[in-house]
Amino acid sequence: MRIITILSDFGLKDASAAIAKSIIFRNNPDATVLEVTHLADSNYLTDVAYLIASSYQEFPKGTCHIIYVGVYHAPTPSLVLCEKNGHYFLAPNNGVLPLALGIENLSLWQCYEWEDPYKTFNDWQEQCAIIARDLSTKKPEELGFNSFSLDPIKQKKMPAAVVADNWVDCQILHVAHNGNVVLNIQRDYFESLRNNRAFRIDLKGVGGIHSLNRHIGQVNEGEVVCRFNKADFLEIAINGAAAAELLGLNIYAERQQFYSSVKIFFT
Repeated sequence: MRIITILSDFGLKDASAAIAKSIIFRNNPDATVLEVTHLADSNYLTDVAYLIASSYQEFPKGTCHIIYVGVYHAPTPSLVLCEKNGHYFLAPNNGVLPLALGIENLSLWQCYEWEDPYKTFNDWQEQCAIIARDLSTKKPEELGFNSFSLDPIKQKKMPAAVVADNWVDCQILHVAHNGNVVLNIQRDYFESLRNNRAFRIDLKGVGGIHSLNRHIGQVNEGEVVCRFNKADFLEIAINGAAAAELLGLNIYAERQQFYSSVKIFFT
């Protein structure tokens, strides 16, 4: 079974999402098309990158992931193809792929430039659907695209946690639909910094968190829980409430002068 996923900023109030699926189906009648989300926000590329990075490996190798977020990123928008861990990605050349997949040893191909003023967004989607179809039988290097290196301005990295001897300051990558807050630190890195020490997370209005739980049901309603989610990122939640709202935690944005962070102390 061949799978194509869509991740977009179309929203759900009009027909854009359905049209996108229709264009893919028309060119890939044998494929299964799955929607990751249509509620991505192009103003927060780190959030979009988290959605890509935390979900793509749940699909079989050979899946083609189409990202329709921030397509109008430049006067002449361009489409790029990337291969990573047996998966294919089609996205605007706006920096979201290196954010999601890393910039080291990232293989990229230039697929399409939107130079003709009479072309429409449907033409962009048509091109994505055709490339997804061709990737079912050919490797990227067989499709006649030019490989290229990222412009330094597009070599974006996920915001890194700030580390000292006895603490680490984490940024917020993602706020889930239920208000759970995802931090930019994963289990292995957390444990290496922790080094068998006790830890404490101080949060406004709720005091300190000193332990990790497996799931939210292990604390009483209204209490805060800290756990590693399915993608192994550290997550803060409140049983029965939206943690982001109650704790005043906002998602990281590159151009923010100030943004919320969560400091973890080791003792």
